[in-house]
Amino acid sequence: MMCRSFVVDIPTYQPVGNVQVSPNSGRRTFIPDVDDLIKPQMHMTFDSLENAFLFYQRYAKAGGFTARKGTQYEPRKGVIHTKWSVCSKEGTKPLKAIDSTQEAGSSNVNSKSKITRRVPSIRTGCEACIRVKLMKPDNLYVVYYFEESHNHSFVAEDDRYLLPENRSMNYVQEEAVNALSAINVGPVRAFNIMRTLYGGFDKVGATKVDFKNFKRDLNRYIAEYDADMVIKRLRRKKEFMPNFSMEYLTTAEGVLRALFWADGDTKRNFNIFGDVVSFDATYRRNKFVSFLCF
Repeated sequence: MMCRSFVVDIPTYQPVGNVQVSPNSGRRTFIPDVDDLIKPQMHMTFDSLENAFLFYQRYAKAGGFTARKGTQYEPRKGVIHTKWSVCSKEGTKPLKAIDSTQEAGSSNVNSKSKITRRVPSIRTGCEACIRVKLMKPDNLYVVYYFEESHNHSFVAEDDRYLLPENRSMNYVQEEAVNALSAINVGPVRAFNIMRTLYGGFDKVGATKVDFKNFKRDLNRYIAEYDADMVIKRLRRKKEFMPNFSMEYLTTAEGVLRALFWADGDTKRNFNIFGDVVSFDATYRRNKFVSFLCF
């Protein structure tokens, strides 16, 4: 019996960015491959700290990494003299000890001890940054230090839409999620609809998680005012529908206790049948519940 061997050509990972290797230590550093027009330069000036950070953020997006605001020096309150904008992988996050019930031994299971939370961190101690300082008397911020070398590779161009700075929901998308939820379409299905309409995941500008987080935050906001919203809506109906009735009761603390409403069709049905009252309880479920009153 003859056995044939097959050679599978597996492509090796190619790091994104211009790689430089130190001749002494062999340490590899990565430099973003971007146009010089959007790259920070020494002695470049900005009229505000926000514009300086936005410029560095734009440079980071093109290079495939994420920027964040860093240290600042403020000798007088309200006047910032120096400000750093750094790579999101700057610094390190030490592992923290937390209180947790652990089995210290077979004889004492309920004893408490300190354990270390081992949560992976994206920090790699990257030193890439831009530093600006305030120049008098023009009150302009000038670049006095720029480090473009990173100790990590960058996100590939096809995946850069997943970076936090490149993800955001616009007003139309937020309104669409809100409107679709009214017909029992969840945020994940809403995202899939957007993906089809826009022509791809990277064209939406946000992810499924962003859609789910927006719906979660919307529900949290509505949860505090849901009863008020129902009362106001029924009151408006009562103003414009002459045969519409609504009554409600609240507790001494102002919490909604009971609510009743009926439109013209409901009243006519009750006059004809008398012993049947139907209540639509389809919120977040696919069932219609009927209560029979004899």
